[in-house]
Amino acid sequence: MSKTTALAFAALLSLGSAQAAPVLLTNSASAALAGATVINFESETQGSFTTRQFGGAVTFSTAPGLMYVSSGMGGMYGATGKYLENQSTPQPIQISFAAPVSAFGFNWGAADQPWQLEVFGTNQALLAMLGIAAQSGDYAGFIGADGAGAAIGSARLTAISSYGYDYVLIDNLRYVAGGAAAHVPEPQSLALVGLALLGAAAARRRRA
Repeated sequence: MSKTTALAFAALLSLGSAQAAPVLLTNSASAALAGATVINFESETQGSFTTRQFGGAVTFSTAPGLMYVSSGMGGMYGATGKYLENQSTPQPIQISFAAPVSAFGFNWGAADQPWQLEVFGTNQALLAMLGIAAQSGDYAGFIGADGAGAAIGSARLTAISSYGYDYVLIDNLRYVAGGAAAHVPEPQSLALVGLALLGAAAARRRRA
C-alpha cells in the first residue's frame, strides 16, 4: 500500500472513531433514553447521606453538607413520592455510574438559579460542560445528557449563583447502560475521504 493510500485509510479510521460532544437533554421522551432503567427512589429509606448508591447502579455524593431522601414535596416541582433533595447546601453534587452509560437524565425541580452539568468519561476525562437555565413558572422540568456515542462514567452538578447555593429536587432518574457506540461520519467527511482515496488511486496509476 502506498503512503498516500495509507494516509487516506488512516483519515477514514479516525473519522469512524471520532465522537461528537455530549448534549444536554431536556425531555424524558428523548430517543437517547429509549429503554432506560428508571430509579424512582420509592423503596429507599428516608434520611440524610453524603454518599449513597441507588439501584446498585448510581451513586450520589456531595461535600460539604448532606443530601436527603425525602417525601415532603411529593407532587410538586417534578417530584412524585420520594425523591432526592439538597437541604443543607451541598456543593457540588456528584453522580457516578457503576457501569458506563450512553445517556441519563432525571426530573429536575425548584431550581431557580442556573446550574452547570459537567459530563465525564469512564477515565474521568471531561467530555462536556452543559449550561442549565434557571427555572420559572412551575419550577419543574427534566435535565440529563446524551453521550452522543461516548461512554459516560460520571457527572457533576454545580449551582452558578451569586450565593453558591440552590435548593433542588431530583426524581425518576433514568439511565441507559452502554456507551461508546460507533460514530457515523458526516456525509461531508465521507466525501473528503472519498476524494483522498481517488487521489491516491490516480497517483498509483501515474507511477505505473
